[in-house]
Amino acid sequence: MRTRVKTELLMLCGLGTLALLGTNRKRLAILPAMASGYLVTQLLIESTTPQSFRGQSAVITGGSRGLGLALARELVNENCNVTLLARDEDELKRAKKELDKLNRGEVHIVVCDITDNVQLSRAIHEAADLYDGIDLLINNAGAIVVGPWESMTQQDFEAQMNIHLYATMNSIRVALPFLRQKTSGKRIVNICSMGGRVAVPHMLPYDTSKFAVSGFSQGLATELYDEGISVTTIYPGLMRTGSPIQATFKGEHEKEFAWFQSADVLPGFSTSARDAAREIIEAARQRRFELMPFLPAKLRLGLAAFFPELVAYTLVVLNRLLPQGQSGEYKTGAQSRETFDRSILTKIFKSSARSAEKESNQWPKTDAKENMGVLH
Repeated sequence: MRTRVKTELLMLCGLGTLALLGTNRKRLAILPAMASGYLVTQLLIESTTPQSFRGQSAVITGGSRGLGLALARELVNENCNVTLLARDEDELKRAKKELDKLNRGEVHIVVCDITDNVQLSRAIHEAADLYDGIDLLINNAGAIVVGPWESMTQQDFEAQMNIHLYATMNSIRVALPFLRQKTSGKRIVNICSMGGRVAVPHMLPYDTSKFAVSGFSQGLATELYDEGISVTTIYPGLMRTGSPIQATFKGEHEKEFAWFQSADVLPGFSTSARDAAREIIEAARQRRFELMPFLPAKLRLGLAAFFPELVAYTLVVLNRLLPQGQSGEYKTGAQSRETFDRSILTKIFKSSARSAEKESNQWPKTDAKENMGVLH
């Protein structure tokens, strides 16, 4: 039984003990009290023997920048051997150069479009051959398209499904034989999103694909549990990864970018990529079923669960405030940032955005269709 399951059982046993004592059923309270003692003992033992990723092999899709690079830093610092998969060779080389300076675990890079099954299979086999198998697979690669529903096409939805859902499914199919061969490791981490729990206007293709990833990942976790393979689904909220300049925008491009970029670095509502990565690696270590890093994301989900009508109406109001242009032209964030950079209203966020881009190896690009994969 996994650590977090024991923790939640401990909470239930504790509440049961208090409830029975409160109703003067002292004899019945003995059983949940004894169970609580047993669980506390088990948790104390586990806390003194944390598992390390030292010497293990990890594969990270989309590992050249953003959250993927932050995850790689954490693993390399634990002397884990990491293989990074991404489409941009220059990005991969910069990421490897930085990680090699840590002088800890080895770093291998493979140029790979994960939506191409042949390239994906080749890359994962290459990593397994180099490091004698795979202990940890992190499906992190992603893309975002932002704009009103009426500016979107079926191609936009298909592109988001390809990179978020189908590439995740295919990478797991290829990696499973190697994960099954291991006596340790046996971990899969799927990076989903709060957009896979509560949909946000102007991000419908993204939300749709992330809802699909959430359902697939949750179901897979139960099917692989008895094989000792953990599947952890991650639901991050806003993170300062510098990724808005890589997103694709439609509609009123500059206005869409301005609200999206501002939200991404909003103090108190976004977390750093480093902090998120540390929580994610710890969740993988504990073999948790899911993780929702950062308190605002948890509050948002809690509000949606208890006050669904109110949250839905709040999003209606948000939608009224968002840009209403319907242009179907594709532009990257880097091509859409002029209003954000020049407006006095967003000036306070500019330095945070630039800092996140630099730290996360985010370099401007101008091929929006290539960024989100609609060329396939």
